[in-house]
Amino acid sequence: MVNSINTKTMSMNFNKATCLILGCVLLFACSQEKNRLEPKRTVIAGVVTNYSGEVVLINYCNNLSDERRYAPNLTETNGYFKTEHEYLFAQNLTIRFANRFINVFVHPGDSIFVSIDANEVRDNYNNAITFSGDNPELNKELFIWHAYSSNIFNQDIPHFENNASPKELLASIKREFDKAHDSIKAYSERINMSDFLRKWAYVDRKFTIANLLLDYYIENKNKENMWDIFTNPIFDVFDEDNFLTMYFQYHLSVCMNALPQNEDEISRLVSEKKYVSVIQSRIEKLLEKAPKGVVRDVMLFGFLKGVINEMPELYDSISAIKTVFTQDYFNTELKKLSEKNKTIEQAAKLSEAERLLDGILYLTNDKMEELPNIRLLDFLSTKYEGKVLYLDVWATWCGPCIEEFKSTPGLHEHFKDKDVVFVNLCLSSNIDSWRPIILKNSVGGEHYFLGDNASKIFMGENNLEGFPSYMILDKNRAIHYPVPRPSNLESAIKKIESCL
Repeated sequence: MVNSINTKTMSMNFNKATCLILGCVLLFACSQEKNRLEPKRTVIAGVVTNYSGEVVLINYCNNLSDERRYAPNLTETNGYFKTEHEYLFAQNLTIRFANRFINVFVHPGDSIFVSIDANEVRDNYNNAITFSGDNPELNKELFIWHAYSSNIFNQDIPHFENNASPKELLASIKREFDKAHDSIKAYSERINMSDFLRKWAYVDRKFTIANLLLDYYIENKNKENMWDIFTNPIFDVFDEDNFLTMYFQYHLSVCMNALPQNEDEISRLVSEKKYVSVIQSRIEKLLEKAPKGVVRDVMLFGFLKGVINEMPELYDSISAIKTVFTQDYFNTELKKLSEKNKTIEQAAKLSEAERLLDGILYLTNDKMEELPNIRLLDFLSTKYEGKVLYLDVWATWCGPCIEEFKSTPGLHEHFKDKDVVFVNLCLSSNIDSWRPIILKNSVGGEHYFLGDNASKIFMGENNLEGFPSYMILDKNRAIHYPVPRPSNLESAIKKIESCL
Protein backbone atom coordinates (compact mmCIF):
# COMPACT_ATOMS: atom_id res chain seq x y z
CA MET A 1 0.00 0.00 0.00
CA VAL A 2 2.78 2.35 0.91
CA ASN A 3 4.63 1.54 -2.29
CA SER A 4 1.46 2.14 -4.25
CA ILE A 5 0.94 5.52 -2.67
CA ASN A 6 4.55 6.52 -3.15
CA THR A 7 4.46 5.47 -6.78
CA LYS A 8 1.28 7.41 -7.35
CA THR A 9 2.67 10.44 -5.56
CA MET A 10 5.91 10.27 -7.49
CA SER A 11 3.97 10.02 -10.73
CA MET A 12 1.89 13.08 -9.85
CA ASN A 13 4.98 15.05 -8.87
CA PHE A 14 6.71 14.03 -12.08
CA ASN A 15 3.71 15.17 -14.12
CA LYS A 16 3.64 18.49 -12.24
CA ALA A 17 7.36 18.95 -12.77
CA THR A 18 6.99 18.11 -16.45
CA CYS A 19 4.18 20.63 -16.82
CA LEU A 20 6.19 23.24 -14.95
CA ILE A 21 9.22 22.69 -17.18
CA LEU A 22 7.10 22.76 -20.33
CA GLY A 23 5.41 25.90 -19.06
CA CYS A 24 8.76 27.58 -18.50
CA VAL A 25 9.94 26.52 -21.94
CA LEU A 26 6.79 27.91 -23.54
CA LEU A 27 7.04 31.09 -21.48
CA PHE A 28 10.68 31.52 -22.54
CA ALA A 29 9.76 30.87 -26.17
CA CYS A 30 6.95 33.41 -26.01
CA SER A 31 9.26 35.92 -24.35
CA GLN A 32 11.87 35.37 -27.03
CA GLU A 33 9.24 35.78 -29.75
CA LYS A 34 7.93 38.95 -28.14
CA ASN A 35 11.40 40.50 -27.99
CA ARG A 36 12.36 39.45 -31.50
CA LEU A 37 12.83 42.38 -33.85
CA GLU A 38 11.24 42.19 -37.28
CA PRO A 39 10.76 45.07 -39.71
CA LYS A 40 7.19 45.88 -40.65
CA ARG A 41 5.94 47.70 -43.69
CA THR A 42 4.59 51.11 -42.66
CA VAL A 43 2.32 53.26 -44.83
CA ILE A 44 2.63 57.05 -44.92
CA ALA A 45 -0.02 58.64 -47.10
CA GLY A 46 -1.74 61.98 -47.37
CA VAL A 47 -3.17 64.77 -49.47
CA VAL A 48 -2.30 68.41 -50.08
CA THR A 49 -5.35 70.59 -50.65
CA ASN A 50 -5.21 73.99 -52.34
CA TYR A 51 -2.01 72.79 -53.95
CA SER A 52 -0.12 75.34 -56.06
CA GLY A 53 3.19 73.75 -57.01
CA GLU A 54 4.91 73.21 -53.66
CA VAL A 55 6.96 70.05 -53.16
CA VAL A 56 6.31 67.33 -50.60
CA LEU A 57 9.35 65.36 -49.47
CA ILE A 58 9.06 62.40 -47.10
CA ASN A 59 12.30 61.68 -45.25
CA TYR A 60 12.26 58.15 -43.84
CA CYS A 61 14.95 59.08 -41.26
CA ASN A 62 15.88 55.41 -40.92
CA ASN A 63 19.64 54.96 -40.75
CA LEU A 64 19.31 51.17 -40.98
CA SER A 65 17.88 51.40 -44.48
CA ASP A 66 19.32 52.46 -47.81
CA GLU A 67 15.96 54.01 -48.71
CA ARG A 68 16.28 57.67 -47.76
CA ARG A 69 13.39 59.75 -49.06
CA TYR A 70 10.36 59.91 -51.32
CA ALA A 71 9.29 62.93 -53.38
CA PRO A 72 6.03 62.36 -55.29
CA ASN A 73 4.86 64.43 -58.25
CA LEU A 74 1.73 65.98 -56.76
CA THR A 75 0.62 67.43 -60.08
CA GLU A 76 0.18 63.93 -61.48
CA THR A 77 -1.70 62.67 -58.40
CA ASN A 78 -3.97 65.67 -57.72
CA GLY A 79 -2.15 66.32 -54.46
CA TYR A 80 -2.25 62.76 -53.09
CA PHE A 81 0.84 60.88 -51.99
CA LYS A 82 1.54 57.44 -50.59
CA THR A 83 4.69 55.54 -49.75
CA GLU A 84 5.61 52.41 -47.81
CA HIS A 85 8.77 51.84 -45.82
CA GLU A 86 10.00 49.12 -43.47
CA TYR A 87 10.67 50.18 -39.90
CA LEU A 88 12.33 48.15 -37.18
CA PHE A 89 11.77 50.62 -34.33
CA ALA A 90 9.01 53.03 -33.38
CA GLN A 91 10.42 56.47 -34.25
CA ASN A 92 9.73 59.82 -35.84
CA LEU A 93 10.12 60.70 -39.51
CA THR A 94 9.65 64.00 -41.29
CA ILE A 95 7.53 65.35 -44.11
CA ARG A 96 8.74 68.62 -45.61
CA PHE A 97 6.28 71.00 -47.21
CA ALA A 98 6.61 74.73 -47.97
CA ASN A 99 9.99 74.84 -46.19
CA ARG A 100 8.44 73.49 -42.97
CA PHE A 101 8.91 70.15 -41.27
CA ILE A 102 6.01 67.96 -40.20
CA ASN A 103 7.18 65.41 -37.65
CA VAL A 104 5.27 62.12 -37.71
CA PHE A 105 5.68 59.29 -35.20
CA VAL A 106 5.26 55.75 -36.49
CA HIS A 107 5.20 52.31 -34.96
CA PRO A 108 6.29 49.50 -37.32
CA GLY A 109 3.19 48.43 -39.24
CA ASP A 110 1.28 51.70 -38.77
CA SER A 111 -0.82 53.27 -41.48
CA ILE A 112 -0.91 57.05 -41.17
CA PHE A 113 -2.69 59.68 -43.25
CA VAL A 114 -1.62 63.34 -43.21
CA SER A 115 -3.80 66.13 -44.63
CA ILE A 116 -2.08 69.42 -45.48
CA ASP A 117 -3.97 72.62 -46.32
CA ALA A 118 -1.51 74.65 -48.39
CA ASN A 119 -3.50 77.87 -47.86
CA GLU A 120 -3.13 77.63 -44.07
CA VAL A 121 0.52 76.52 -43.81
CA ARG A 122 2.10 79.97 -43.64
CA ASP A 123 -0.32 81.84 -41.39
CA ASN A 124 -2.15 79.16 -39.41
CA TYR A 125 0.39 76.32 -39.32
CA ASN A 126 -0.93 74.42 -36.31
CA ASN A 127 -4.35 74.07 -37.92
CA ALA A 128 -3.03 73.38 -41.42
CA ILE A 129 -2.10 69.78 -40.61
CA THR A 130 -4.47 67.00 -39.52
CA PHE A 131 -3.78 63.33 -38.90
CA SER A 132 -5.88 60.19 -39.22
CA GLY A 133 -5.20 56.47 -39.26
CA ASP A 134 -3.04 55.12 -36.43
CA ASN A 135 -2.24 57.36 -33.42
CA PRO A 136 -3.77 60.63 -34.72
CA GLU A 137 -3.92 62.28 -31.27
CA LEU A 138 -0.29 61.47 -30.53
CA ASN A 139 0.84 62.80 -33.89
CA LYS A 140 -1.09 66.03 -33.55
CA GLU A 141 0.34 66.60 -30.08
CA LEU A 142 3.87 65.83 -31.28
CA PHE A 143 3.45 68.03 -34.34
CA ILE A 144 2.36 71.07 -32.30
CA TRP A 145 5.20 70.57 -29.79
CA HIS A 146 7.82 70.19 -32.50
CA ALA A 147 6.65 73.27 -34.41
CA TYR A 148 6.83 75.28 -31.18
CA SER A 149 10.15 73.94 -29.89
CA SER A 150 12.01 73.95 -33.23
CA ASN A 151 11.33 77.64 -33.68
CA ILE A 152 12.85 78.36 -30.26
CA PHE A 153 15.77 75.97 -30.75
CA ASN A 154 16.72 77.38 -34.17
CA GLN A 155 16.92 80.87 -32.67
CA ASP A 156 19.46 79.72 -30.09
CA ILE A 157 21.36 76.74 -31.54
CA PRO A 158 23.95 75.53 -28.99
CA HIS A 159 27.60 76.05 -29.85
CA PHE A 160 30.37 73.92 -28.37
CA GLU A 161 33.99 75.04 -28.24
CA ASN A 162 36.24 72.68 -30.16
CA ASN A 163 39.21 73.46 -27.95
CA ALA A 164 37.32 72.58 -24.77
CA SER A 165 38.60 69.78 -22.57
CA PRO A 166 36.35 66.70 -22.25
CA LYS A 167 35.32 67.86 -18.77
CA GLU A 168 34.40 71.33 -20.04
CA LEU A 169 32.58 69.89 -23.05
CA LEU A 170 30.49 67.49 -20.98
CA ALA A 171 29.63 70.30 -18.56
CA SER A 172 28.42 72.40 -21.53
CA ILE A 173 26.35 69.50 -22.85
CA LYS A 174 24.85 68.92 -19.41
CA ARG A 175 23.80 72.58 -19.23
CA GLU A 176 22.08 72.28 -22.62
CA PHE A 177 20.31 69.08 -21.52
CA ASP A 178 19.12 70.84 -18.35
CA LYS A 179 17.81 73.75 -20.43
CA ALA A 180 15.95 71.30 -22.65
CA HIS A 181 14.47 69.54 -19.61
CA ASP A 182 13.33 72.84 -18.08
CA SER A 183 11.80 73.97 -21.37
CA ILE A 184 9.84 70.74 -21.76
CA LYS A 185 8.70 70.89 -18.14
CA ALA A 186 7.48 74.47 -18.51
CA TYR A 187 5.60 73.63 -21.72
CA SER A 188 4.10 70.54 -20.09
CA GLU A 189 2.79 72.55 -17.16
CA ARG A 190 1.03 74.92 -19.56
CA ILE A 191 -0.25 72.37 -22.09
CA ASN A 192 -0.45 69.19 -19.99
CA MET A 193 1.67 67.01 -22.28
CA SER A 194 1.08 63.28 -22.34
CA ASP A 195 3.62 61.10 -20.54
CA PHE A 196 4.80 59.69 -23.86
CA LEU A 197 5.37 63.08 -25.48
CA ARG A 198 7.29 64.33 -22.44
CA LYS A 199 9.58 61.32 -22.72
CA TRP A 200 9.95 61.59 -26.49
CA ALA A 201 10.55 65.34 -26.44
CA TYR A 202 13.48 65.04 -24.05
CA VAL A 203 15.09 62.10 -25.89
CA ASP A 204 14.68 63.91 -29.21
CA ARG A 205 16.12 67.18 -27.96
CA LYS A 206 19.00 65.37 -26.21
CA PHE A 207 20.20 63.73 -29.41
CA THR A 208 19.48 66.80 -31.52
CA ILE A 209 22.00 68.56 -29.30
CA ALA A 210 24.36 65.56 -29.38
CA ASN A 211 24.43 65.66 -33.18
CA LEU A 212 25.90 69.18 -33.04
CA LEU A 213 29.15 67.67 -31.70
CA LEU A 214 30.45 66.45 -35.05
CA ASP A 215 32.93 69.30 -35.41
CA TYR A 216 34.31 68.60 -31.93
CA TYR A 217 34.75 64.97 -32.88
CA ILE A 218 36.56 65.83 -36.12
CA GLU A 219 38.84 68.30 -34.41
CA ASN A 220 39.75 66.16 -31.40
CA LYS A 221 39.42 62.53 -32.46
CA ASN A 222 43.18 62.02 -32.45
CA LYS A 223 43.70 63.79 -29.13
CA GLU A 224 40.92 62.66 -26.81
CA ASN A 225 39.18 59.41 -25.89
CA MET A 226 36.03 60.02 -27.91
CA TRP A 227 34.38 56.77 -26.85
CA ASP A 228 34.28 57.85 -23.21
CA ILE A 229 32.92 61.25 -24.22
CA PHE A 230 30.16 60.08 -26.56
CA THR A 231 29.09 57.20 -24.29
CA ASN A 232 29.21 59.31 -21.13
CA PRO A 233 26.31 58.54 -18.74
CA ILE A 234 24.67 61.89 -19.57
CA PHE A 235 23.72 60.40 -22.97
CA ASP A 236 22.42 57.14 -21.47
CA VAL A 237 23.49 55.57 -24.76
CA PHE A 238 22.54 51.96 -24.03
CA ASP A 239 18.89 52.71 -23.20
CA GLU A 240 16.82 51.23 -26.04
CA ASP A 241 14.15 53.90 -25.56
CA ASN A 242 16.53 56.28 -27.35
CA PHE A 243 15.49 54.70 -30.66
CA LEU A 244 12.30 56.78 -30.32
CA THR A 245 14.14 59.66 -32.00
CA MET A 246 15.58 59.52 -35.50
CA TYR A 247 18.72 61.30 -34.27
CA PHE A 248 19.85 58.48 -31.98
CA GLN A 249 21.26 56.20 -34.66
CA TYR A 250 23.50 59.00 -35.95
CA HIS A 251 24.95 59.31 -32.46
CA LEU A 252 25.62 55.57 -32.43
CA SER A 253 27.54 55.89 -35.70
CA VAL A 254 29.87 58.40 -34.06
CA CYS A 255 30.25 56.11 -31.03
CA MET A 256 31.28 53.23 -33.26
CA ASN A 257 33.82 55.42 -35.07
CA ALA A 258 35.13 56.57 -31.68
CA LEU A 259 35.81 53.04 -30.48
CA PRO A 260 39.40 52.93 -29.13
CA GLN A 261 41.91 51.02 -31.22
CA ASN A 262 45.63 50.53 -31.61
CA GLU A 263 46.25 52.73 -34.65
CA ASP A 264 49.73 51.34 -35.34
CA GLU A 265 48.49 47.76 -35.16
CA ILE A 266 45.51 48.51 -37.41
CA SER A 267 47.74 50.24 -39.95
CA ARG A 268 50.08 47.25 -39.99
CA LEU A 269 47.22 44.78 -40.51
CA VAL A 270 45.76 46.91 -43.31
CA SER A 271 49.14 47.21 -45.03
CA GLU A 272 49.40 43.41 -44.89
CA LYS A 273 45.82 43.13 -46.21
CA LYS A 274 44.76 41.19 -43.12
CA TYR A 275 41.29 42.68 -43.24
CA VAL A 276 39.62 39.87 -41.32
CA SER A 277 41.94 40.52 -38.37
CA VAL A 278 41.08 44.23 -38.52
CA ILE A 279 37.34 43.54 -38.43
CA GLN A 280 37.63 40.94 -35.68
CA SER A 281 39.66 43.40 -33.63
CA ARG A 282 36.89 45.99 -33.91
CA ILE A 283 34.24 43.45 -32.97
CA GLU A 284 36.21 42.29 -29.94
CA LYS A 285 36.76 45.86 -28.77
CA LEU A 286 33.03 46.64 -29.08
CA LEU A 287 32.12 43.51 -27.11
CA GLU A 288 34.53 44.66 -24.42
CA LYS A 289 33.20 48.22 -24.26
CA ALA A 290 29.44 47.91 -24.89
CA PRO A 291 26.88 45.81 -22.99
CA LYS A 292 25.01 43.11 -24.85
CA GLY A 293 21.75 44.29 -26.40
CA VAL A 294 20.03 45.91 -29.35
CA VAL A 295 22.01 49.15 -29.08
CA ARG A 296 25.26 47.24 -29.49
CA ASP A 297 23.67 45.29 -32.35
CA VAL A 298 22.85 48.49 -34.22
CA MET A 299 26.33 49.93 -33.72
CA LEU A 300 27.94 46.75 -35.02
CA PHE A 301 25.46 46.39 -37.87
CA GLY A 302 26.24 49.89 -39.17
CA PHE A 303 29.97 49.16 -39.09
CA LEU A 304 29.73 45.72 -40.73
CA LYS A 305 27.30 46.97 -43.36
CA GLY A 306 29.94 49.43 -44.54
CA VAL A 307 32.57 46.70 -44.55
CA ILE A 308 30.43 44.26 -46.56
CA ASN A 309 29.44 46.93 -49.03
CA GLU A 310 33.13 47.33 -49.82
CA MET A 311 34.25 43.71 -49.43
CA PRO A 312 31.22 41.37 -49.54
CA GLU A 313 33.41 38.26 -49.42
CA LEU A 314 34.37 39.05 -45.82
CA TYR A 315 30.95 37.95 -44.56
CA ASP A 316 31.97 34.29 -44.93
CA SER A 317 35.40 34.89 -43.39
CA ILE A 318 34.30 36.51 -40.13
CA SER A 319 32.67 33.77 -38.09
CA ALA A 320 31.70 36.15 -35.27
CA ILE A 321 29.08 37.82 -37.51
CA LYS A 322 26.86 34.76 -37.24
CA THR A 323 26.87 34.65 -33.42
CA VAL A 324 27.56 38.13 -32.09
CA PHE A 325 24.10 39.69 -32.61
CA THR A 326 21.32 39.31 -30.07
CA GLN A 327 18.79 39.77 -32.90
CA ASP A 328 18.75 37.47 -35.93
CA TYR A 329 17.53 40.33 -38.12
CA PHE A 330 20.96 41.96 -38.32
CA ASN A 331 22.84 38.83 -39.33
CA THR A 332 20.16 38.01 -41.91
CA GLU A 333 20.43 41.47 -43.45
CA LEU A 334 24.22 41.30 -43.64
CA LYS A 335 24.02 37.89 -45.30
CA LYS A 336 21.59 39.22 -47.91
CA LEU A 337 23.80 42.24 -48.50
CA SER A 338 26.84 40.03 -48.96
CA GLU A 339 25.07 37.80 -51.47
CA LYS A 340 23.83 40.82 -53.37
CA ASN A 341 27.27 42.42 -53.63
CA LYS A 342 29.52 39.42 -54.14
CA THR A 343 29.61 39.61 -57.92
CA ILE A 344 29.89 43.38 -58.20
CA GLU A 345 31.73 46.09 -56.33
CA GLN A 346 29.70 48.80 -54.63
CA ALA A 347 31.16 51.43 -56.93
CA ALA A 348 29.92 49.56 -60.01
CA LYS A 349 26.25 49.34 -59.03
CA LEU A 350 25.33 52.14 -61.39
CA SER A 351 26.22 52.07 -65.06
CA GLU A 352 28.17 55.01 -66.47
CA ALA A 353 24.98 56.28 -68.09
CA GLU A 354 23.12 56.11 -64.77
CA ARG A 355 25.93 57.96 -63.03
CA LEU A 356 25.41 60.98 -65.26
CA LEU A 357 23.35 63.57 -63.41
CA ASP A 358 20.71 65.47 -65.32
CA GLY A 359 18.73 68.56 -64.49
CA ILE A 360 21.60 70.44 -62.79
CA LEU A 361 21.26 74.22 -62.87
CA TYR A 362 24.12 76.71 -62.56
CA LEU A 363 23.42 80.25 -61.36
CA THR A 364 25.56 82.70 -63.32
CA ASN A 365 25.13 86.46 -63.77
CA ASP A 366 21.73 86.22 -62.11
CA LYS A 367 20.59 83.70 -64.74
CA MET A 368 20.04 79.96 -64.49
CA GLU A 369 21.87 77.80 -66.99
CA GLU A 370 21.06 74.08 -67.35
CA LEU A 371 24.11 71.84 -67.61
CA PRO A 372 24.35 68.75 -69.85
CA ASN A 373 24.31 65.31 -68.22
CA ILE A 374 27.52 65.14 -66.18
CA ARG A 375 29.47 63.40 -63.43
CA LEU A 376 29.33 66.38 -61.08
CA LEU A 377 32.62 66.05 -59.21
CA ASP A 378 34.49 65.30 -62.45
CA PHE A 379 32.85 68.35 -64.02
CA LEU A 380 33.81 70.60 -61.10
CA SER A 381 37.39 69.30 -61.03
CA THR A 382 37.79 70.09 -64.72
CA LYS A 383 36.05 73.46 -64.57
CA TYR A 384 38.10 74.63 -61.60
CA GLU A 385 41.30 72.78 -62.48
CA GLY A 386 44.20 73.44 -60.14
CA LYS A 387 41.90 74.72 -57.40
CA VAL A 388 40.84 73.34 -54.04
CA LEU A 389 37.03 73.11 -53.87
CA TYR A 390 35.16 73.57 -50.60
CA LEU A 391 31.67 72.12 -51.17
CA ASP A 392 28.70 73.24 -49.07
CA VAL A 393 25.85 70.75 -49.56
CA TRP A 394 22.66 72.40 -48.33
CA ALA A 395 18.88 72.48 -48.72
CA THR A 396 16.45 75.39 -48.76
CA TRP A 397 14.38 73.92 -45.90
CA CYS A 398 17.38 73.24 -43.63
CA GLY A 399 17.59 75.81 -40.80
CA PRO A 400 21.16 74.91 -39.73
CA CYS A 401 22.28 75.15 -43.40
CA ILE A 402 21.01 78.71 -43.67
CA GLU A 403 22.40 79.60 -40.24
CA GLU A 404 25.86 78.57 -41.48
CA PHE A 405 25.66 81.13 -44.29
CA LYS A 406 26.28 83.82 -41.66
CA SER A 407 29.78 82.40 -41.17
CA THR A 408 30.80 81.95 -44.81
CA PRO A 409 32.00 85.55 -45.49
CA GLY A 410 34.87 85.14 -43.02
CA LEU A 411 35.96 81.90 -44.63
CA HIS A 412 35.70 83.35 -48.15
CA GLU A 413 37.64 86.47 -47.17
CA HIS A 414 40.52 84.42 -45.76
CA PHE A 415 41.04 82.61 -49.07
CA LYS A 416 40.08 85.39 -51.50
CA ASP A 417 43.52 85.51 -53.16
CA LYS A 418 44.25 81.79 -53.02
CA ASP A 419 43.45 78.79 -55.20
CA VAL A 420 40.20 77.98 -53.39
CA VAL A 421 36.70 77.94 -54.90
CA PHE A 422 33.61 77.81 -52.71
CA VAL A 423 30.90 75.73 -54.35
CA ASN A 424 27.35 75.59 -52.99
CA LEU A 425 25.29 72.57 -54.00
CA CYS A 426 21.58 72.85 -53.26
CA LEU A 427 19.90 69.42 -53.05
CA SER A 428 16.42 68.00 -52.42
CA SER A 429 14.84 71.44 -52.47
CA ASN A 430 12.17 73.64 -53.99
CA ILE A 431 13.77 75.46 -56.90
CA ASP A 432 11.51 78.51 -56.37
CA SER A 433 13.17 79.06 -52.97
CA TRP A 434 16.76 78.52 -54.15
CA ARG A 435 17.73 81.87 -55.65
CA PRO A 436 15.74 84.02 -53.13
CA ILE A 437 17.56 82.38 -50.20
CA ILE A 438 20.95 82.94 -51.87
CA LEU A 439 20.13 86.61 -52.44
CA LYS A 440 18.61 87.16 -49.00
CA ASN A 441 21.65 85.71 -47.25
CA SER A 442 24.22 87.17 -49.70
CA VAL A 443 25.78 83.76 -50.17
CA GLY A 444 29.05 84.01 -52.09
CA GLY A 445 30.71 81.38 -54.24
CA GLU A 446 29.49 79.23 -57.11
CA HIS A 447 25.90 77.95 -57.04
CA TYR A 448 24.45 74.70 -58.41
CA PHE A 449 20.97 73.22 -57.99
CA LEU A 450 20.36 69.47 -58.24
CA GLY A 451 16.89 68.07 -58.91
CA ASP A 452 15.44 65.22 -56.86
CA ASN A 453 16.89 62.38 -58.93
CA ALA A 454 20.34 63.97 -59.18
CA SER A 455 20.22 64.73 -55.44
CA LYS A 456 19.56 61.11 -54.57
CA ILE A 457 22.36 59.80 -56.80
CA PHE A 458 24.86 62.41 -55.58
CA MET A 459 24.11 61.76 -51.90
CA GLY A 460 24.23 58.01 -52.40
CA GLU A 461 27.50 57.99 -54.34
CA ASN A 462 29.21 60.22 -51.81
CA ASN A 463 27.63 58.60 -48.75
CA LEU A 464 26.18 61.88 -47.48
CA GLU A 465 23.72 61.35 -44.66
CA GLY A 466 22.12 64.73 -44.19
CA PHE A 467 22.22 68.52 -44.38
CA PRO A 468 24.35 70.47 -44.12
CA SER A 469 27.34 68.42 -45.30
CA TYR A 470 30.75 69.83 -46.13
CA MET A 471 33.36 68.27 -48.43
CA ILE A 472 36.69 69.27 -49.90
CA LEU A 473 37.84 68.22 -53.36
CA ASP A 474 41.60 68.75 -53.42
CA LYS A 475 43.87 69.42 -56.40
CA ASN A 476 44.43 65.69 -56.86
CA ARG A 477 40.65 65.07 -57.02
CA ALA A 478 40.70 63.32 -53.65
CA ILE A 479 37.52 63.79 -51.59
CA HIS A 480 37.76 64.80 -47.93
CA TYR A 481 34.56 64.19 -45.95
CA PRO A 482 33.39 65.23 -43.46
CA VAL A 483 35.26 68.50 -42.97
CA PRO A 484 34.65 71.40 -40.55
CA ARG A 485 31.79 73.75 -41.29
CA PRO A 486 32.18 77.54 -41.81
CA SER A 487 31.10 78.42 -38.26
CA ASN A 488 34.08 76.39 -37.05
CA LEU A 489 36.25 78.97 -38.78
CA GLU A 490 39.69 78.13 -37.38
CA SER A 491 39.34 74.40 -38.07
CA ALA A 492 37.88 74.98 -41.55
CA ILE A 493 40.78 77.29 -42.46
CA LYS A 494 43.31 74.76 -41.18
CA LYS A 495 41.73 71.94 -43.18
CA ILE A 496 41.54 73.92 -46.42
CA GLU A 497 45.15 75.11 -46.04
CA SER A 498 46.30 71.53 -45.60
CA CYS A 499 44.89 70.77 -49.08
CA LEU A 500 46.57 73.70 -50.84
